Parts: sequence; structure tokens; C-alpha cells
Amino acid sequence: MYRLTQLRSSAVVVLAAITLVVMTSHVSLIWHHAVPDFDTDTHIAVSKAGCESPWIREGMGDSAHPLGNALQKRWACSFDGSGVLTATGAWYLMISMGVVAVVALLLLAARSRGAGVTRAAVAIGFLGVAPAMRTLSNRAEEDWIGVSLLLLTALCISATHRTTTRWRGWLVAAALSTLMLALWHSQYLVLLAVGLAPWGVLALVRPKLVGTTRARALALGAAMAVPTATVLGLLVATGYVTRVPYQTMFFSIFNPDYFHGIVPWVRDYVAFSTPWLTGWMGTDGMEEKLFAAPEGAGFVLLGALALAIVVALAALTRDSLLMAVTFGAFALPFLYEPHNAERWSPATAMVALLLAVVVAGRPERSGAATDETETAEPEPAPDTTGPGTAGTEPEIRSGAGSAAGSGKAPVASAQGRSD
Repeated sequence: MYRLTQLRSSAVVVLAAITLVVMTSHVSLIWHHAVPDFDTDTHIAVSKAGCESPWIREGMGDSAHPLGNALQKRWACSFDGSGVLTATGAWYLMISMGVVAVVALLLLAARSRGAGVTRAAVAIGFLGVAPAMRTLSNRAEEDWIGVSLLLLTALCISATHRTTTRWRGWLVAAALSTLMLALWHSQYLVLLAVGLAPWGVLALVRPKLVGTTRARALALGAAMAVPTATVLGLLVATGYVTRVPYQTMFFSIFNPDYFHGIVPWVRDYVAFSTPWLTGWMGTDGMEEKLFAAPEGAGFVLLGALALAIVVALAALTRDSLLMAVTFGAFALPFLYEPHNAERWSPATAMVALLLAVVVAGRPERSGAATDETETAEPEPAPDTTGPGTAGTEPEIRSGAGSAAGSGKAPVASAQGRSD
């Protein structure tokens, strides 16, 4: 018992150290802002120029940023003349808060799924070395806020899928988080639609295949789609949000200037996954500039391996909704700007989430044995064959030893989860 307690304490210390280093590293990159970024530098310059009043007005957003840009300006303006932070410092503080939120959500996910400190440490460690996330920090990108909202939404909709209590409460949480996510940036709405649409079809045709019921699937779809579509529709109809055809303006599968057939596009997508998932090519901190897909079969093979590992991780969670959201996150850079770290950041964040909850895919055993308790020696059962036991009933022995007559519970159930 002492050894297991000591192991748990050591694991918590290791998790705390990893968390501190990862958060400090990302926050430091944000505040140094060593790599120029068009959006970041434009927002900071606009904030320095002065605050607009009212901040909610016609034309405040576009089809990619319905409300995100206006909220960012409002945040910076809240510090105007305060003497506490400049417009630049306010921006860095906002992005740093996004980093803290992502780390907190990964810790919460690991704890709520019973994954323990080991899985949490792995997930946060991956977040610390992931090329796409480090690039966001180098550029001081606002995508850290979007990624935190994506993880929150993924956890809420997964809870509606898994929970047997407070289901309606989680349904409301899923509806609200989806709305906030869509208002922040429409790329997250696209990935949710692409990922959850196939899941919804399966839920209606073969609900048992995805572990749900038709009624629950319809309720979740309505909760996520109706409020979001209503609010976005009103913003567009009233002119507060303008339509901008980003999908045909930049590097995307919908732009005939760049799309020259599905085969070369798939090949380039797999090759792009090598630098953004594995870090090969040293893309950390690259500027937001268009560059060609890496050449050579090695990049394709390494990218294919990385994607295959992600598929395996998703399958190990045995959570069909998390699988669907992960599919949508990886579909986003396939459809639009596969060269850009911003498009790979949702996919990277979902990989971190999968690492945090992958233990949930393992069937739970009675007694909730964990890594350490699985190897613990069972307590020997009292000897019922010796003197003084004649005429007594034989004791019932469990896999962890007998609890009857000894006053002790079985090892697994007494010690519970240890990591």
C-alpha cells in the first residue's frame, strides 16, 4: 500500500513538472512573438489605433469570423488607458489564457475518464512538442482560443453520448459550446459538420453500431444545429456578418487554381501531415506562407504512418463521437490550406485529447484495477484446513483473496485507482 501511494505521488509530481514546462514554454513563445503573423499583427495594430463604439455593429464579422474578431477587439479595448496592459500585452494575455484552458481541459478529460496522471502527462507532453501548436504560439495566434472551445465542445457532446445521468444538462452544454465555437471561427463549425454528419447517418440507420439511440442522436443534432443556425442566420441577414468566399480565395480543394485532381491532392495532404504531425522538416515557427508539399516517398510514408497511428488511437477510445470529431478535424486541412498550422491545430488538439482518454477504451474490470494495482500481490486467504476449523463452512475466495473472516477487503477494491 505504501509503495503504491509513493508511486502515485511520484506520478503527480511528474505531471506537475511536465504541465509547468509545457505551459511556460508556450506562454513564453506567445509573449516573445518571434514570428510575424498577418492576423495577429493586424489585430494588434487596429487595437493600438483606438477603440470603436459600439463594438457590435454592422460588418463587424465575416463568414470565417462571425464574432471572434469583434470579441478580440473588445478585449483589447477593455485595457485601453488602464495603465495595466498595452493592446499588445492584452492580446498576449488572451492567447496565454487559451493555453491554460487547453491544458486544464486535457487534465479534466483524463480525470473524468479515469485515465489517471500517466495519460494526462502523455497528452500534455504531446501538446508541448506538437509542431502545429508551437507554431501557433510563435505567431501568437488566436487559434488557441478556438482550440480550447473545440475541446470543450468535444467533451460535452461525448458526455451526452456516454452519460446515463444529467443527460439534458449535457445536451444544453453541447448546444451552448457549439454556438460559442461557431461564433468564434467558422472552421470549427465546418469540421464538426463534416465529422458528425456520417455519425448522424449511422446513428439513424444503425444506432447500435455507434452505441446510441435514434432519439438521442436526433436530440443532439437538433441541440447543436438549431441554435447555431438561427444565430448565424440572423447575423448574416441583418448585415452584422458579411459573406467572404475564403474557400475560393486561398489554397483549398475548392480553388481550381490549386486543385488538379484528387490523387495528387491526397498525396500532398499525406506529405503535409509529416511536418505538422511528426515535426520532420522543422516547421515550428514557420510564417503563414504558402509552400509546396514535401517531395519524396519518405514524407508520404511517414505521414501515412502518423495518420494510421491517429486512427488507432481514435479506435482505442471506443467513443464514436470523439472518433467523428477527430475525423472532422483531420478533414479540415484536407479541404482547406493543408500547408497551414492553423488548419492542423484542431487535429493536433484532438490527438492530445485522444491520448488523455484512450484508456477509456479498455473494458473496466471489477475493482477498477489500474496499472499498479493490476500487478499487486493478492492477499493470501486464511487457512481453513488447519486446527480449529473443523465444522466451519468453507470460505468463498475471490481472485484477489478472501475478504471473509479476515476483516480486509480484496486488494483491488480496497485500493481503487492509483494513478
